[in-house]
Amino acid sequence: MTIRTPTRPISDATRAGDRLTERDAEVLRLLAEHQVLTIGQLAVALFPDVRKCRSRVAVLRALKLVETFRPPLQRGSSQAHCVATARTLDLLSTDADGSRLRRRSTYDAAAIALRPDLGHLRGVNEVFCQLLGYARQTPGAMLETWRSERATARALGTRLRPDGFGRWRQNDAKCEFFLEYDTGTEPHARLLAKLTGYADLAESAGVSCPVLFWLPNAHRENHFHRRLVDHPPRVPVATAYGDPSRTDPSRTGPAGPTWRPAWSPSSQLPLAALGASAAQHLGIPQSSHILL
Repeated sequence: MTIRTPTRPISDATRAGDRLTERDAEVLRLLAEHQVLTIGQLAVALFPDVRKCRSRVAVLRALKLVETFRPPLQRGSSQAHCVATARTLDLLSTDADGSRLRRRSTYDAAAIALRPDLGHLRGVNEVFCQLLGYARQTPGAMLETWRSERATARALGTRLRPDGFGRWRQNDAKCEFFLEYDTGTEPHARLLAKLTGYADLAESAGVSCPVLFWLPNAHRENHFHRRLVDHPPRVPVATAYGDPSRTDPSRTGPAGPTWRPAWSPSSQLPLAALGASAAQHLGIPQSSHILL
């Protein structure tokens, strides 16, 4: 996976470096880029089991590289959520944004714990962590790029704010995509309105990058597709639904044949096949997004 953040080896920057592994460093990079990940997400993405993940996070906490919290606004028990500390961001950031990241991190844990859209952010990150987990166990599969909302918006330089951007490859098939994670709180008209910006971007860049909507349930997906029939999008759109943390990785997970393209709504395609299918639908060659 590619996270385009300038870094220097953590082992060169901290006396605790001899206690850190390459996987620990990847945990810290993911947290620095994507703000918050649960123990379960980190375990799926990088570890053989949850127990090993908890053990390593405990080490990172002791080294003051990670903070953890449990969301106070949820009923019952919830997973521990992990964020990078100011020390981690200082070690990872060597560019001009470093000071800004460090200042924000001083209240990240408390601020993120109280964010009203924490569930949305967690859902976005779950989709990508499931892809990382699938790639870790599947030869020939790789999440080559995962950009956060902030990083994608900076790269695009527009008012368009996708929830994330990914570049997925499985054997010879590949797909670049923008992700829109829907929790069911926005009206369908708002979802449709977002497509105008994506279409303008696609036409100006000459690319076929599909917009993927992860929806909460089948009813909302069916309703959304009916609206897409009434208002045909100028950009390729595909949908999937459910709780991404409770899917079968090879069948209903984000890598599997769970995506329903608006240009062929009776089909269900795996993620890697969407790239070529979208390009064929538009009648243009499949190409990489020049800005991302």
